[in-house]
Amino acid sequence: MLGQYAGATATPRYLRLEDFEREGVRVAERSFGGRDIIFSPGDPGGQLYFLLSGTVRLYKIYGAYKEATLALLKDGGVFGELGLQEGSRQSLFAEALTSVRVAVVRKPTLTEVIKRRPEFAMKLLFSFSDRLEQSDEVIDCLLDRGVSTRLGTLLMNLGDRFGEANGSGTIIDVRLTHQDLANMISSTREAVSKEMSELQRNGVIETRDRRIILYPQLAKVS
Repeated sequence: MLGQYAGATATPRYLRLEDFEREGVRVAERSFGGRDIIFSPGDPGGQLYFLLSGTVRLYKIYGAYKEATLALLKDGGVFGELGLQEGSRQSLFAEALTSVRVAVVRKPTLTEVIKRRPEFAMKLLFSFSDRLEQSDEVIDCLLDRGVSTRLGTLLMNLGDRFGEANGSGTIIDVRLTHQDLANMISSTREAVSKEMSELQRNGVIETRDRRIILYPQLAKVS
């Protein structure tokens, strides 16, 4: 569920600030603090947001004011209404989970660059596809499964996307509360807390300073 930035490669697949500068694209850089709302449903959707640093959560409100997290994005992620047409409105909440920096680009400007720069268009397409892949993973995680299976699947997806080697385990490099995890699998904080405690007792995960460490045995119980 978490698109990790491939910035360490020689030719990054995601758009970076240098790509915009190279094409002479004017961007507005903005900074947000942790838990700031970047935009809400109904806000103008005539621009796209490119995540330069930090972590952003995209979510919807449903039912009796319950939250459903649709994606977590790290460096290199793109968000906002993905269509390039003008006059659209945002349909999600975008929340900064950490301090973040974003580059905001108007859609008409992007359209002009796409017409003349296929390489730029391919990077934009890759960023879009990563967002859509995360949505597919969210749906798959929720299909006809118990809380323990949904949680285990989520943790492994988080490890794949945000994981960093930590001794014999993998640390998820985002601080997440049990409520955050519950929002991602359409469950309750109480149910997630119970399952997390069970996973810790089984020695397949560990928590330190609100960061989760996953051990290889998790795959066998999920």
